Amino acid sequence: MAIGKQFSVLAILIAVASLLAAPAGASMGLYPLRQVLSLENPQAEFTVSNPSDRIIEGRVSWIDLAATETGYAPAEPQMRETLSAAPYLIVSPAQFRLKPGARITITVRIRDGAPLPKGERRSHLLIETDASRTAIRKASTNGLAVDIGLGVSAPVILRNGGKAKASIAETKLLRDKEGLLFLETSIKPEGALSSFGRIVVDYSPADESGETHRLGMRENVAGYTDARRRKVSVPFGFVSLKAGEVVVRYEGAEEYEGRIFDERRYDLAPPVETAD
Repeated sequence: MAIGKQFSVLAILIAVASLLAAPAGASMGLYPLRQVLSLENPQAEFTVSNPSDRIIEGRVSWIDLAATETGYAPAEPQMRETLSAAPYLIVSPAQFRLKPGARITITVRIRDGAPLPKGERRSHLLIETDASRTAIRKASTNGLAVDIGLGVSAPVILRNGGKAKASIAETKLLRDKEGLLFLETSIKPEGALSSFGRIVVDYSPADESGETHRLGMRENVAGYTDARRRKVSVPFGFVSLKAGEVVVRYEGAEEYEGRIFDERRYDLAPPVETAD
């Protein structure tokens, strides 16, 4: 069939003022982009860094976000009862002060003796900095003083039994505004645990036997169980492709490295010739 007929730091940026408008001096780094805790791995660490030229003071808390097709949204109170991992976790320190160029380790661990629920829970570690006054220069003015507060968050996943399964669905070959091809597909979670990995797209032309080309790849693709699907797009940078076969693969990463969640093969029809 033709495809034409038929995806953090997994971190969220939360800012009082848009980072696109913020000066280079107002910034903060958080690594890694996600952590997974379990009875076998009860503790994890995040690193917060200050690449700016000023001292930053921050605070650490939890926020519950529901997964959507394209990102996250605030979780409703009734959903938090079955989603939130925060009641089972302890984070330290709760506050910090970083000089320019410095970094600090934030530790997250399971509460001692906490009776963990079966399956998976998720909360987002939220790192917020206090607003700092910064001058934004404009050609037509002498300057504008604004208060900028930054925040970054990363999912912390708590697991107790269960398996992760996911499938590829709703795959389409589309064009962007510049006429370049890109693949749009969806990841559908099917197990008790969320999946995590990358979408890989390979192409084998019909007239080049045995030769495979990598069209594109999208990293950090999570299939969370609280969302029916996760939409993913992979840009190719090509205007057209000859007839051949396209292979779309959802490969595991981090704790799922080496695993293939799903693979789909599609016959790509030759381009339709039009009369001048």
